[in-house]
Amino acid sequence: MHMRSIALALVAMVSVGAASAAPADRIVLPTNVSPTHYDIAITPNAAALTFTGSVKIDIDVKQAANRIVLNAADLNFAKVSVSGASAAPAVSYDKTQETATLIFPANISAGAHVLSIDYTGKINQHAAGLFALDYDVANGKKRALFTQFENSDARRFIPSWDEPGHKATFTLTATVPADEMAVSNTPIASTDTLSGNLKRVHFAASPKMSSYLLFFGVGDFERISRKVNGVDVGVIVKRGDTARAAYALDAASHILPYYEDYFGVKFPLPKLDLIAGPGQSQFFGAMENWGAIFYFEGALLIDPKLSTESDKREIYIVIAHEMAHQWFGDLVTMAWWDDLWLNEGFASWMEVKATDHFNPEWHLWLDSQNAKEDAMRVDARGGTHPIIQPIKDVLQANEAFDTITYEKGESVIRMLEDYVGADAFRAGVRNYMKDHAYSNTVTDDLWRELDKTSTTPVSTVAHDFTLQAGVPLIRVTVTPKGLHLTQGRFTNDGTGDATTSWHVPVSVQALGASNIWHGLVTRAQPADVAESTNTAVVVNAGQAGYFRTLYAPAAFAPLAAHFAELKAADQLGLVNDTRALAYAGYEPFGDFISLAAKVTPQTDPTVLTTLAGRLEGIDSLYRELPGQAAYRKFALGVLDPVFAKVGWTAKPGESQNVALLRQALLEALGQMGDPAVIAEARRRFAGFVKDQSSLSGDMRDSVLAIAAGNADAATWEQLHTLAKTTKDSLEKRRYYRLLGTAYNRDLANEALKLAMTDEAEVTTRPSIIREVAGWYPDMAFDFAVANFEKINAMLEPDSRNQFEVGLAAGSYNRATIAKVKAYADAHIAASARQDSVKAQASIAEYATIREKRLPEIDSVLAARKH
Repeated sequence: MHMRSIALALVAMVSVGAASAAPADRIVLPTNVSPTHYDIAITPNAAALTFTGSVKIDIDVKQAANRIVLNAADLNFAKVSVSGASAAPAVSYDKTQETATLIFPANISAGAHVLSIDYTGKINQHAAGLFALDYDVANGKKRALFTQFENSDARRFIPSWDEPGHKATFTLTATVPADEMAVSNTPIASTDTLSGNLKRVHFAASPKMSSYLLFFGVGDFERISRKVNGVDVGVIVKRGDTARAAYALDAASHILPYYEDYFGVKFPLPKLDLIAGPGQSQFFGAMENWGAIFYFEGALLIDPKLSTESDKREIYIVIAHEMAHQWFGDLVTMAWWDDLWLNEGFASWMEVKATDHFNPEWHLWLDSQNAKEDAMRVDARGGTHPIIQPIKDVLQANEAFDTITYEKGESVIRMLEDYVGADAFRAGVRNYMKDHAYSNTVTDDLWRELDKTSTTPVSTVAHDFTLQAGVPLIRVTVTPKGLHLTQGRFTNDGTGDATTSWHVPVSVQALGASNIWHGLVTRAQPADVAESTNTAVVVNAGQAGYFRTLYAPAAFAPLAAHFAELKAADQLGLVNDTRALAYAGYEPFGDFISLAAKVTPQTDPTVLTTLAGRLEGIDSLYRELPGQAAYRKFALGVLDPVFAKVGWTAKPGESQNVALLRQALLEALGQMGDPAVIAEARRRFAGFVKDQSSLSGDMRDSVLAIAAGNADAATWEQLHTLAKTTKDSLEKRRYYRLLGTAYNRDLANEALKLAMTDEAEVTTRPSIIREVAGWYPDMAFDFAVANFEKINAMLEPDSRNQFEVGLAAGSYNRATIAKVKAYADAHIAASARQDSVKAQASIAEYATIREKRLPEIDSVLAARKH
């Protein structure tokens, strides 16, 4: 699954073990009955938002019993029977646990049986279970149906053992309109023509897989395809969108053979479809259903009129992520949600590896450093958790889809690959795939394979970084013989066990040197590195390590003096570490300001893009403070010369990274009130309103963003009219989200009101509120709390414990902390409040920065004038 919004997860002691050794307090189904095959027949009524279904489940009853417990949510059973049973059972539903208990008058014998259930269910208008997405066409609206089951929503489609450890095979039959296309994990085996303009479609049997990977969709679709290594690779879109699908088909066609080679296992299905649906989710952007990957269309389709270079990069990455899951997650699946990172951390790492392989000019590993930065920011404050965490129930499983699972998981894997070597790492992964195909694993299964193929033991380092929360801090001091490295723990807020120790792989390289020192640093075992004390020396050279580096002044000064000569990765690492350490009070903010002042238009575009974002982020925290004007003068002084070189217009042969830099500069300059940029954006926007072909995709995105952020009432209404009148679903969602980005409080309030009307599609409305929270988090949170029942009805269940509290996470008002806690206590189950804890920690950090660090910046900038 690729996350569109990031959840936050829980702090707890860690328990690692196989599914058979599940902790006693884990809320799971009884193990006395397990499924081996599901034969499903479904008839959706899209207009009525209901469906009828029947399922025959081959089950293995391990010992005689008079009860069968399975998962069911929002389903009503009409008829139930079990082969060999003397009578039909009574049915008892538990809505809280989402189970149905079948109670028989006499024991069912041990052995193989067939459980048959006829039932009815509902079609949702948010992305859970079987759901509908509506979209505009020339003569009105159309509706398409899709499914979304991760992590625990297959139970809304079929009565099932809806846990990842219960793998089975599936056959699916669907009765659908004759003029629509039906799609599932496997190819269509046969089709029956029925009366009433209907057809019955029979899909081939699936491989053995977890229930959350089943997929069904139906609508007015078109498909483009090609054969790749014997696999029928296709992209399925709503009618009229095939031209937008070519980029995705090319990407998938490149990536499939690369993964088959890397994993050493052929793709095991005869076809692989990438399926685009209109709309969006507040929880995810795409889902790795085996052989039938679902994407919201903004994460898959490229339109030259609308799409930016950033969109192209993100779409390639998301395709690589979901395709990696076809092996890491689908072929081999974690036994329980404790080990979700085995899916998501590895897919996040592989998305970069594959994308970099085919697009080396993008320098994507530099981008991945900023993903690591996001993880360390969360991992250094209250509410963090280990990568492997005990998950008690499915509500907690929702929270596991977060920055720690994805970005920290990715970063730790990259560090481990760098530590043991790429070849040894791949050999271990290949063995893991072959040994555990079609089965379930825990993380230690992977470490055992890597320990066999690596000359350097993996488990010790891996356990430290996956079983413990937090960010190591490597302190660098200068001695007469070189550098002395010691270990502590970096925190933003003083939380966490200060005695935690990691075996940290550290690489050290002097500027211009070819040799690199490698070693492990622990709390108990510092390290000494012989280097000239007059040389700029980088600790965490190449930046593959997951830790912060705090240089003593004598070690930092040579690095700052030779900043322009450092490799781009090390420049970026120095900028990110220095800012984070300054925010947390470990290092004077003057160090970050001095580095920012050293960049030039010739600095690497990715470093400049990151710096623009960092300066913009500080500006956001300066809202309503008197020091903002002086800060903006400094920041614009850094960025304006860069923009003068980049300019408004792309140059022939320009790299994608320069295009991304232009976009980042315009966003930052537009927020920080650069008068020339805002004036030019308004001029171009006026031209766009008259002629929408006047702007390219990249320029359109930037101009509209600046115009929307700095909008007056007339401009806001022009955007509103564009949103209402366009028939293009991609374009419509972008316009509606832009309405929520206005810096003007009254217009932001209008956007909130708009989100509560039926004007925008259901799945778009929460995103308007989220956009308002970008500048007005307290206002958006208060509004959402006041309207939480209506808003939650727009959200899939997976988002409901995260959405409202997430709106407040950008606040710097300490009073909001108590409001977030009160909301969580009132409306979120006790087992699922970790997002609330994370939001409270975020607010506290931002408040501290405003209270303590921004005055320090004021002093630094005042001193620079003299």
